[in-house]
Amino acid sequence: MSVPKRFVFLFSDTGAGHRAAAEAVAEAIRRRYPNQFMVDCKDPMADRRVIAGRLTALYGPVTRRVPFLWGAAYRVTNMRPTVRLFQHAIGRGVRRRVAGALEPRPALVASFHPLLNHVAAETVPYGVPRVTVITDWVDFHQAWTDLEADCIICPSDAAYQLCRRRGVPADRLVTAGLPIHPRFQDAIRGFTDKRSMRLKLRLRPHAPTVLLAGGGDGTEPLRKYAAALARSPLDIQVLAVCGRNKALAERIREDNHAGVHVFGFVDNMPELLLASDLLVTRAGPGMIAEGLACGCPLLLTGYLPGQEAGNVKEVVSRDLGRFVPRPEDLVEAVTAWFAKLESERLDDASRARAAADPAAAFQIADVMVKLSV
Repeated sequence: MSVPKRFVFLFSDTGAGHRAAAEAVAEAIRRRYPNQFMVDCKDPMADRRVIAGRLTALYGPVTRRVPFLWGAAYRVTNMRPTVRLFQHAIGRGVRRRVAGALEPRPALVASFHPLLNHVAAETVPYGVPRVTVITDWVDFHQAWTDLEADCIICPSDAAYQLCRRRGVPADRLVTAGLPIHPRFQDAIRGFTDKRSMRLKLRLRPHAPTVLLAGGGDGTEPLRKYAAALARSPLDIQVLAVCGRNKALAERIREDNHAGVHVFGFVDNMPELLLASDLLVTRAGPGMIAEGLACGCPLLLTGYLPGQEAGNVKEVVSRDLGRFVPRPEDLVEAVTAWFAKLESERLDDASRARAAADPAAAFQIADVMVKLSV
């Protein structure tokens, strides 16, 4: 038996999306090409002793508590000259870790984070194909635009066009959608109807169901939105997914709102989404992709200044959902949606599914395998 080829995927845990995308593609490769490839997922920015590690440690607190500061930093650095200076500064200490991850020599290296592209370019041995997988949906930072990569995988036509405007040759671009874990395809294939899925999850089978998602780290506004829905006249059940934020989950449980089911970090998000009629979330690309794949129209509560602002515009312009920045906006939108005719609600769900690509991870896997031959 031949030795499996080795791929190295580089990511950073700034938010959950970069790791999730890398793990989704890794699982797609494992399923599509069993025993032919080995994927090592590496986070070279996890070391808090280097500048890059200290910066990534600040990402969560800054984006949760002072998002305007993140927006200001995004705008200041979103220019080519500034990007180069910033990349050079944070590359110190990271290059050594990346170089260590590349031993033994891999058959392909893929970056799932904008601040690792330049490090990979400086470190990857000559002749090893290098891929950038953009994990933002329609708009993204200049750091993603890697002119030296062998291939840049774009999650949308808008992302493709932005790469072209920034000078990336068309023959180095592939449009393949946002990668979500293959377990979503598994759940979607086995899905029959929402009533059965709710019974499986021990929920009220006929009750209108809204899922509130706070992301991998959980966000405190989730509590306000859960309370607003619970106090409204609506007879609905609310699924509040708090991620790793145990304190948030405990506070919502202590609120003891009727009809609110509280979850921590879950591994059955596909089933929860398929049981739900609507998804309420911040405009993060990963949750948007997962919700659309499961046919959930979107109610976006907010966005991270910079790369997520375009996601709101995309959702609203394509009639995939609404922007509801205040709890009262959310209650009004949920009330209006459930007041629609059933045929209109079904049309909304169909439009959501049509905007998604649950097989994107497999398409990306195929591209990488071809490049490694």
